[in-house]
Amino acid sequence: MKIKKITILFFIILGALISISFVLKKNPDKTIKVKVLDYSNISISNKYTGVVSPKEIFPIVAEGPTIVEKFLVKVGDEVKKGDQLVVFSNISLLENERILRGNEIDIEDTRLKLSNLESGPLKIELNNKILEIKNMEEEVINKKRTFPILESEVKAAKSRLTAYRTLFKEGGVTSTDLSSITSQFERINLDLINLKSSILLSEDKLKFLKENYDSLNKELSLEKTILLSKLEKLNLENNLLNKRFEQISKPFVSQYDGVIYTVNSQDGVSLAGGERLLTIATQAKNIVNLDIPIENFQNIQVGDKALVTPPNNEAENASKILGKVSKVSSIAKPSADEKKNLIIETEIEMPDSIYFNPGYFVDVEIFSDLKSNALSIDSFSIFKEENKSFVFILENGIAKKTQIDIGFKTKNSAEVLNLPKGTKIIINPFNTIDGQRVISE
Repeated sequence: MKIKKITILFFIILGALISISFVLKKNPDKTIKVKVLDYSNISISNKYTGVVSPKEIFPIVAEGPTIVEKFLVKVGDEVKKGDQLVVFSNISLLENERILRGNEIDIEDTRLKLSNLESGPLKIELNNKILEIKNMEEEVINKKRTFPILESEVKAAKSRLTAYRTLFKEGGVTSTDLSSITSQFERINLDLINLKSSILLSEDKLKFLKENYDSLNKELSLEKTILLSKLEKLNLENNLLNKRFEQISKPFVSQYDGVIYTVNSQDGVSLAGGERLLTIATQAKNIVNLDIPIENFQNIQVGDKALVTPPNNEAENASKILGKVSKVSSIAKPSADEKKNLIIETEIEMPDSIYFNPGYFVDVEIFSDLKSNALSIDSFSIFKEENKSFVFILENGIAKKTQIDIGFKTKNSAEVLNLPKGTKIIINPFNTIDGQRVISE
């Protein structure tokens, strides 16, 4: 009986070992990829089609009235600094030369007038006024010096007259003597009165001379200022005419490396001064212009990342280029198509080292952050059972099915609320069994 029990126990243990061996063969250790749960930004992306545009455009303008003989380039041509762009008509050259000679004559005439101001009639009259003022100042000084002396003589004569009148009453002098002293006093007193009047008159005359001098001096200064201003204007015109002469006397050459972006005139057409001939887009940097539907506008901000797919004929290895949103218009406008949907003009800036020819169409994927610093995982790693969300986490080499609470969610990402930072999430939950031993790559 005892031997029978031992035999039965042996077969039970053997069966268990066989079962365990079968399970291990059926579910061997599986190699999986994991992602460590960490803080990141949850974003969405949308794809658009845009047009490559130059960041810098340099206009080439006619310096003055001219006639285009022939354009040597067309839109889309690549040019280097020094390449010929336009040839101008000889008629323009002759007309500009005539205007230039007239300008040089006016400059010489103005310089002569300025020179004459320093020795002409107005300057001579001004110098004469200076002499008159000096003479009159000297005259006033001399008269004022004489005045106190004459005033003392009048006082002395008046004292003598008073004394003689007293003596005459007492019979000490004759009437003839008194009359002589009286006449002498009246003469000296009259001289004093006349001197006072003369001083006042001379001072008025001196004041008038100074005012007249100031007026003449202002007139001379004004004339000089007008001539100097005219000369400056003529010199500026001369520089412009010489620059224009230099431009049209030979084929006009490019000052930049780039691509002809626009040609704004035609062969044989007359142009006014300052009118545009053509524009050159430099190859230093370019941008992509997009029309974003207004319903996507709120998700896009300046600084958002953008992946630009190069045009097929410019992509050597079809790799995408990382740019950024540099401008978002604040005003909506109708689209150019028949639907007239509202759009927002948006600009994508690309690295300086990247250059596409303007006008090419490119695909752009814009990534907009919706929530920052969130513990998030890829939506692909989440699976549902009975309307509950689960993931597999890696714990001590075992895949463990774990329910998660989801916060903010997009099509591609989801915020995890109940797992700590550092949790290892198995990226692909399919073909993974709860409790299965796994090996992470």
